[in-house]
Amino acid sequence: MYGRSPYCISAGSFTCMDSCGGLHLSKYKGKVSDMAIYHCSIKIISRSKGKSVVASAAYRSGEKLYNEETGFIHDFTHKSGVIYNEIILPEHVPDRFYDRETLWNEVQQQEKRADAELAREVEIALPIELSRDEQIECVREYIKKNFTSRGMIADWALHDKGDGNPHAHIMLTMREMDETGHWLVKQKSIFANDRDGEGKPIFNPELPVYDPSNKEQTSMYRLPVLDEDGNQKIRIRKGKGTEYLWEKVTVHANDWDSRDKAEEWRASWAECCNQYLDDEHKVDHRSNIRRGMEQLPSIHEGVIARDMERDGRVSDRCQINRDIKEYNSLIQRIKGLAEEFKTLIEAKAKEVYGRFIKLRGDDAHTRAERGIDSPERRTKSADSRTDFRRETAKRKSRGREECL
Repeated sequence: MYGRSPYCISAGSFTCMDSCGGLHLSKYKGKVSDMAIYHCSIKIISRSKGKSVVASAAYRSGEKLYNEETGFIHDFTHKSGVIYNEIILPEHVPDRFYDRETLWNEVQQQEKRADAELAREVEIALPIELSRDEQIECVREYIKKNFTSRGMIADWALHDKGDGNPHAHIMLTMREMDETGHWLVKQKSIFANDRDGEGKPIFNPELPVYDPSNKEQTSMYRLPVLDEDGNQKIRIRKGKGTEYLWEKVTVHANDWDSRDKAEEWRASWAECCNQYLDDEHKVDHRSNIRRGMEQLPSIHEGVIARDMERDGRVSDRCQINRDIKEYNSLIQRIKGLAEEFKTLIEAKAKEVYGRFIKLRGDDAHTRAERGIDSPERRTKSADSRTDFRRETAKRKSRGREECL
C-alpha cells in the first residue's frame, strides 16, 4: 500500500530558530542568517525499547497496518499532517515489498531477538524555500543515492502540519536481500587472521584467510586460542574426540552501522538540499564549532513544547531557545562594538600617520632652506665623525701602551 497523497503548499515560520539566531539590539542589530534550516538525525527502532516496526511504519505513513506478531491493527489513517508516503526498493528486490504491511511484518519475523534492531530511521528537515514537488524530488534523490543503491529498502513519509516545519521520516531495513527475496545475515563469524596492538584477534582483509574447503593450503592463516601458558586450548567433544580451538571474530555483512556512514549521510543531505537552494540559503551539516562560529545552536523544541506555548504556557525547551537567542544577540553586539573600535582605531592611526608625514615633510623643507641637509654639509659632518673616531682610537692605543 503506497502511493501519493494529496498535498498543498504551506507557509509559515519555523518555531525552532536556526543556529545563527536573530538580534534585537537597536544600533548593533545583526542580520538574521539567510541559511535554510538543516536537520538530519539518525536513530534505531529496536525491540529493546519496546518498539514495533509495523506500528512505527503505520504512524509515519498515516495508514492502517495489521501486525501479524501481536494481532493488533495499527490505524493512523486519521493522523493529520501526512502529506505523502512512498516505498523505494533496490533494483533487485521483488515488487511484493512495495506493500508496506508485507514489508515490515517480514522484518519482524526475521528479527526475533529481544534486543533486535528492526529498522534505522533518518529524520530530515525539508527547506521551506523549496516547492512541494522539489522537496519530494530532493528526498527521492537522497534515498536513491545513499540507501537503495546500497541494498536498503526505504519507506518514507513527508509530514507537514502547516507550522513551517516540513520534514521527512525515512525508515530503512537493516538487512540486505537477494534477488529471490531472501533476507541475508547482518553479521557472520569468521576465523581471525591477525591481532591488533593489544593482542586481540581481528580480521584483516588485506591478509590471506582460512578456507575450510582448502584446509591444507590455508590452515596456517588461523590463530589458535591460547591458554595462560601460551598453549592452544582444546576441548573434548563426546563422539568427536579432541577439538582444537581457533580464534573467531564477528564481522558485519556491510558498513551500514559504521560511524563514518552517519557523517556521510548527514553531509549528503546538505549536498542534496544545496542543489536546489541559492547561495544565500545554502545549508551546512557541520556544527557551529566545526564551522568556527561563536553562536550557540538552538535545540529541537518538538510538537509538545510548541503546543504548550500556543496554550499560553512556558515550555522549558522553548525558553532555552529564547535564552540562546538572547546570548547570540549579545555576541553579535560585542562583535559590532569590536568592529566599530577597530574602524575608529584604524582611522585615528591613518590620521596620526598623515600628520607625522606632513611634519616630516615640513621639517625636511626647513632643513633644506637652512642648508642643513645640503650635500656639502652632509660631507663635512661625515668627515667630522671620521676624525672623531680616529682620535678616539689613538687615545685608546696610547692608554694601552702606558699600561704596558
